[in-house]
Amino acid sequence: MTKIVTLVYYHSMARFFCGIEDAWKQLEPDAEFLHLAVFPSAWAYLTVHRRKTVSLSWRSYLSGTVAPNVSGDELEAMIRFHASDPNIDPSQVARLQRQARKMLHVCASLVKQFNPDIAIISGDTRLPAESLIRALKGQQTVSWYFEQGPYRTTVLDRQGVNANCSFRRELARLEASGPPFQPRTNSGRWTNKLYTLLDRLTFAQASVTRLMPPDLMPYSLRKCPQALYARLSSKVLQQPDTRKVVLIAMQVPEDANNIYHNPLGLDDVGLLRLVLDNVESGWTVVVREHPLYRRKYSPSFYALIEASDNVILSQASLQQDLDRSRTTVTVNSLTGLDAFARGHRVIVLGESFYDHLPGIETLQSGSSLRALLIREHQPSVDRPASLLLGPLIDKYFFKGHFTDVDLSFTRTIASRIAATSRAAQ
Repeated sequence: MTKIVTLVYYHSMARFFCGIEDAWKQLEPDAEFLHLAVFPSAWAYLTVHRRKTVSLSWRSYLSGTVAPNVSGDELEAMIRFHASDPNIDPSQVARLQRQARKMLHVCASLVKQFNPDIAIISGDTRLPAESLIRALKGQQTVSWYFEQGPYRTTVLDRQGVNANCSFRRELARLEASGPPFQPRTNSGRWTNKLYTLLDRLTFAQASVTRLMPPDLMPYSLRKCPQALYARLSSKVLQQPDTRKVVLIAMQVPEDANNIYHNPLGLDDVGLLRLVLDNVESGWTVVVREHPLYRRKYSPSFYALIEASDNVILSQASLQQDLDRSRTTVTVNSLTGLDAFARGHRVIVLGESFYDHLPGIETLQSGSSLRALLIREHQPSVDRPASLLLGPLIDKYFFKGHFTDVDLSFTRTIASRIAATSRAAQ
């Protein structure tokens, strides 16, 4: 009998993991799953659907027992994602450290009791993942790391997600083949507002009772004043030569990629300043915020936009931004992959799963950015981007997303993990 432990954040992920469990039990009826739920919506979904589940963050928060002998450096590493909130205060850091010690103890106890053969872990950075990863050290458990991929796909990798994935450097040898890649556009998306409401009610009660696991708290991002934002976003692009327009693809402010895979340590204003310092006179910089985080970047970021005559704060669609530029600069946003597919010169300043694709430009220090920006861009004839994306998706990703209405692709996931894990044990 195979025992599988999973780490699940939201209700939509819970439904996805239920799909994997159901598919697995068609192959192995006596397989046993234990789902560690982070947010209340995930726990509720799993409970309603009669799955074996533990509310990991809340159980840890309410526990009175902490893991012994956890060093300060270890605690700092465990809470790094959460403690990177630019507006966090020392008392919140102390609460996170205590939660880390509690969660490590809870995870260690659950691993000892359940003794899993396989772990499927959502992400590889937030405190629940950090705790489970550490609790599994020294075990014979085969671990897989789950993350959503580009173009509504899924990645499950033995080594990690994002720039930690096992195939990152293999992509330098990827061969172009087949017809140009066509992203899926017609997949129905599943949601349930009742489960979403449960999470919102949990946050609402916390504002009164102060009862909330600190690892569930979102970043406290302050919005740019509406009047200033309206003024900044009203500026119109005047540069007719697309070769002299640089698109900056901003990260999500609370993006793990920006925290863990950003060796230059570029925050939002640092990225913008670096590009401004290196573009040629007469060029225009178009800044594209993440659509879900407009107005939520730092005050100094918007101040620099206001002070720069050659910067446009985009309100356009991604397609429009890609059409009016020929170069995209990013730390490691997936927008860089979209731009690459459109024939852009793409300059990645950080680390990403796609940064070794033939044709992607990278740099290790800001001093070489100017040379990359002014160098003539000649897309590869032998390995054009449009013919690389198909092999990339086919070889390294599952075609399907955890929010799809149709989760039949979970059968392929269950079969592959089961077969590969048996070979690894």
